[in-house]
Amino acid sequence: MARKRGGLEMDAPDVPVAPMLDMAFQLLTFFVLTYRPAPVEGQFMMNLLPPQPVTAEAAAATEAAATNDLPATLRTLPVVLRADDQGRLAQINIAEFDVSDDPKALAAELDHQLLDPDAPFDQTLIKVDPNLRYSELMTIINAFTDAFIRAKKEPKLSFDELRAGDGA
Repeated sequence: MARKRGGLEMDAPDVPVAPMLDMAFQLLTFFVLTYRPAPVEGQFMMNLLPPQPVTAEAAAATEAAATNDLPATLRTLPVVLRADDQGRLAQINIAEFDVSDDPKALAAELDHQLLDPDAPFDQTLIKVDPNLRYSELMTIINAFTDAFIRAKKEPKLSFDELRAGDGA
């Protein structure tokens, strides 16, 4: 309909809504049907160490040997991972011993540490160089998980950033 206002005749624009709705639903259908979620990265259980200071470890070890109940700090296997300038794994230090980054040597040392009845490790604290590549870290995590499974223990891994002056 035409309206007159002050002598001028104005027509309202005729906008078809149905084709716009059709296009909106087609786009929605296209994106819903073609959506592929990113694969979930491997998840692993991580436990933080208890927030207690370590004091008199030798006395605690002697006392715990009699009661067979070691504190968490003595049951923790300390590990240090250092990276080179390119972010590759350069050095692995397990319980004050340097280990080759060869997977077989690493597996042998982990079996030695986890299967030894005199070393009752049931958890691991891994101090990681901040420059270490993620893929290198995941390789080490897989080796530790496999070693815990071979030792018939639940894999318990905790992580900390390696700072200057930390580790051996």
